[in-house]
Amino acid sequence: MGCKNFFRTRPVMEEECLWGEGHRKAVESVLSAVLRGNTAVLLGPRRVGKTSVVSVMAEKLRRKRGHHYVYFNFSRFMGSRAISIADIEPKRTSLKMITASKSYTISFRGLSVEVRKTSIEEFSRDFSTLIRVLSQNARLGVLIFDEAQVLARLKNLDFRGLLQEITDSYPNISLVFTGSMPGMLVEYLNPSSESPNFMRSAEIFTLPRWSVEEGREYLIDGLNSYGIKTSNELELSRAVEELGGVPGFISYYGLTVVNLVRNGKISEEALPIALEESRKYALSEWKKDIEAFLNVYNSGVYTGVLRVLAEAYPAALRGAEIYRKLKPLGLAPTRVQHIYKYLETLEKAGFVRSSGKRYWIEDPLLREVVGAAPTP
Repeated sequence: MGCKNFFRTRPVMEEECLWGEGHRKAVESVLSAVLRGNTAVLLGPRRVGKTSVVSVMAEKLRRKRGHHYVYFNFSRFMGSRAISIADIEPKRTSLKMITASKSYTISFRGLSVEVRKTSIEEFSRDFSTLIRVLSQNARLGVLIFDEAQVLARLKNLDFRGLLQEITDSYPNISLVFTGSMPGMLVEYLNPSSESPNFMRSAEIFTLPRWSVEEGREYLIDGLNSYGIKTSNELELSRAVEELGGVPGFISYYGLTVVNLVRNGKISEEALPIALEESRKYALSEWKKDIEAFLNVYNSGVYTGVLRVLAEAYPAALRGAEIYRKLKPLGLAPTRVQHIYKYLETLEKAGFVRSSGKRYWIEDPLLREVVGAAPTP
């Protein structure tokens, strides 16, 4: 059965609508990991499709008898300096769920467990009870934590203690984490290699962006599904390149083309207009991501480092070179060695890449947001 709704701004739930070899492979890889009882970690930049992958995986899991999932989404807290236990509430589950302002209840097989959020002690005790009851009444239970690096900013509770309890005591409960700030998530989940925890059996996967060929074929098939034909494959390829191969932005572009054609534009006119609108949308989203990051890591040095790297592209710079360029801007840290701490944080956040102690910004729109002229 083909996909009936190719272009969308929400995560994909149906397997037939999941596009890209890397994305389909990731579904099977994550599913296989949890069926083996291992922790699965899915990394990748924002809007690359991590939520779609774990959502499709969860629906495949649900169709297996006695298999259940509970899905937590922390993406709306990306720019928050702190979150509370009140924010730890399932957004979706294969079980029956009732929510209230200070608690949520999950029911299955005639049993109900209320997780109260009025105190740390109550929450921890109730959450442990929920896991125990789930383990006793399911062949396999899977807890999915989307954008899980946010849990590092949970006030007054180290959630890793509850996660450790799950892996130590319940072999039929598996954990899935996603993160768009890869280094920060891995560091939170496994802060010390000398002290193995629930990450000792983790399987880590990285979700790729679409290649130009994948993105172009997605747009061609998607437009065809709406009855829109275009022979300008070069323009479609250009759109995929300029949007950085990010599935969320490419889907937005396809939907914009559809709406323009429905409003009277011919497809050849619609394509460049849609690209300009989609670029503006993508730039605004990258700007929000930078602002969210700076809300947590409040220092002008980060802004300066990003601007220097963006302006230097396609050259990759060493830390000392970045430091020298920051000095006339008045943004250099006290010592040149300190610049590497800022670079490390930016790399963990997924904004910067490095190789051989040289650093650069890969995404073309991110470079534009932080002050570079568009790359020719």
